[in-house]
Amino acid sequence: MKYLYLIRHAKSSWSDPSLSDFDRPLNKRGKRDLPVMGQRMVAYEPKPELIISSPAKRALRTARGIGRALGFRKQEIVLNEELYTFSPEGFLEVLRGTPDVIQVLA
Repeated sequence: MKYLYLIRHAKSSWSDPSLSDFDRPLNKRGKRDLPVMGQRMVAYEPKPELIISSPAKRALRTARGIGRALGFRKQEIVLNEELYTFSPEGFLEVLRGTPDVIQVLA
């Protein structure tokens, strides 16, 4: 059986109106909560074999923080533009493009 963990990015900042949505960083609470999110993922079984993230700043920072807790190196996080808009069709395309040997995806 395949497993899929859907993880939303940590709390992000709206404080700088000059930033595009794509470039919004995590806010103070998001940075504080990120290690807790990572430790919660460590407690789950089965463990992800692959982490795919939107390249948006807040999503990538979240994925790397969770990945670090799980023992992933930052270059092992796969970036996929389709996840930024999270359209159903794009999301299914990302899933279909995942190698069959991957049983647990986050």
